Amino acid sequence: MNRRKYSNRYKGIKNFFKQRLNYKKQINKLFYMLIILVLILILKKINNKLTSNVIQIINKGINYEFSIKKDGKKILDYSKDLLEFSGKTLEVLNIKNETKYPSPIEGTIYNPFGEVKHLNGSVTFNNGVDIIPIDDKEPIAIDKGVVSRIEDRNTKGYFVTIQHENMTTVYGYLIKVYFTEGEEVTIGDKIGTLGTNKDGNKYLHFEIWIDGVPKNPMEYIKFNNKI
Repeated sequence: MNRRKYSNRYKGIKNFFKQRLNYKKQINKLFYMLIILVLILILKKINNKLTSNVIQIINKGINYEFSIKKDGKKILDYSKDLLEFSGKTLEVLNIKNETKYPSPIEGTIYNPFGEVKHLNGSVTFNNGVDIIPIDDKEPIAIDKGVVSRIEDRNTKGYFVTIQHENMTTVYGYLIKVYFTEGEEVTIGDKIGTLGTNKDGNKYLHFEIWIDGVPKNPMEYIKFNNKI
């Protein structure tokens, strides 16, 4: 009997506090609604273009009904555009470090990209790589583009510059060129014929430029052999 009395007494206390808390929540809701109403009245009283736009935005947000078909399609299209943009960004920056372009010629890299120290102590910078080709293979275009320049550098032969969509490539040490300036090339087109150096070997000098800066071709092309 005593336990029942205590439990009934505590039950009454609990109900009292629950009611107090419930009233407090209701008061808080009314308080916030009053604040919103006061703000809307103030904005209407000011009645300028900015406040009208704000009221319209609030009204649209309150009365907006989500459409699975229309809004779902918008979200899906936006997601596709975002994924496509991300893919292009990664592709341009070569973040994945995957092989994108074919080798301009099969062979062995003789001089790498970057600083080259010579036996006499001098240091030069190689803007590309020098490749000794296998057999009598001829260099090919690694991507479609337009021949923007053909330069005769005397003992070094012809240097052909090709402008692509996202980069510029340069082919050097050629004794014969198969294209003229302004002509279009496609992937796999032969650019020209390599000449024989004084040491009896044929070399292809190959460069990749992006935004006016020389890049290491090994970051964009997978070469099978290098010294």
